[in-house]
Amino acid sequence: MMKKLAYIVTVSFLLSCGNDKKAIESYRIPVFAFSIDTVKVDSKEKLLSVQAGLRSMTLAPDGQYLFFYNAVEKRLDRIDLNRYELDRSVQFASEGPNGIGSLSIYDFHVTDQKEFYFSAFDGIRKMDFIGNRLSFYNWDVEEFVSKTLPSNTIASFSGDYDSKGNLFAGVYGKSRGGNSSGEGLVLIDLGERKSRTVDIPLLKQLKEFEIELVGDSPIENGDEFFMELVRDQVLISTSTINAVAIYDLKTDSLYQKSFVTDLLPAQKPGNFPRKVSSMDAFEQAVKTKYYEPTFGKFTYDPLSKRYFRFSRYQIDAFKGSNNWISVLSVFDEMLNLIYETDQVPNFNGNVFFKDGYLHQGINQNDELAFIRLKPNL
Repeated sequence: MMKKLAYIVTVSFLLSCGNDKKAIESYRIPVFAFSIDTVKVDSKEKLLSVQAGLRSMTLAPDGQYLFFYNAVEKRLDRIDLNRYELDRSVQFASEGPNGIGSLSIYDFHVTDQKEFYFSAFDGIRKMDFIGNRLSFYNWDVEEFVSKTLPSNTIASFSGDYDSKGNLFAGVYGKSRGGNSSGEGLVLIDLGERKSRTVDIPLLKQLKEFEIELVGDSPIENGDEFFMELVRDQVLISTSTINAVAIYDLKTDSLYQKSFVTDLLPAQKPGNFPRKVSSMDAFEQAVKTKYYEPTFGKFTYDPLSKRYFRFSRYQIDAFKGSNNWISVLSVFDEMLNLIYETDQVPNFNGNVFFKDGYLHQGINQNDELAFIRLKPNL
């Protein structure tokens, strides 16, 4: 059931602090250790939607439960992360007054009130843990939202919520675009029915890295952004820029932190064409971009009060090798970079922390399991 490996990496990590030797020495972390193991989830003979569920699984605000949505059966499964077993399921109706809808669910969140927000192409459905529909939101018809948006833009249905489900944080832009485009942040107070927007320059930079196949049937290849509401801050980062935009809800202020180190550049080099005229050229451009540094999302560990981010890039990409380099960046609570190493495995995708362990879900013979990384700084 469990396999365990231990790694010890000795490093000297220096942050630029001018000529102040004492300041530089204070940031040196001599030893970084971590262990890796694998735990399997007892599904109680129920078929979990492992493949699709890994992308949308959602952690409860208290960090004790993980929720998996089975789109085929319209069923939500709750996993107890203390025992790693399924302990409860709720069945939703597809249609009717309590229906969850027939469209694909691409995003869902749980509140500490045991209520759920399911996002689909046509709007957001608020459901309870019995299977009843409590509310339906469509920002296109909510005047208090639409009147605050810049001209010719719309608000996303995908986003994040505070723990009580009162505040929605999403993006606005020319199209809904999932998590691949946007111009700014939209904050919607569901109780007070108030909305406000914040221009986010970092989001707009995604456009600079798009690859377009021009012609009668144009195709675009974009990158992605990550957004999460952590305590009283909304964090927005992208896979293309080594930076994070931070919006402080309490002070109504926006600032950005940018990074560049010996291991990671300030952004993707961008050594690929932005416009091509053939499918072969399009595929080659996408492949070249894919091998360039890709920055992952910031994941908060409430135990150590640090943020962890995994990035990766391919070396000797033009030689057709499969030599991926994974880089772990560790940040303090103020999003200051305090440590970085390329001597770690890659933990990407929809990961989360529980009791100091970073969890990455995997499909193990159609059963759910977690690879866990335990960092020790």
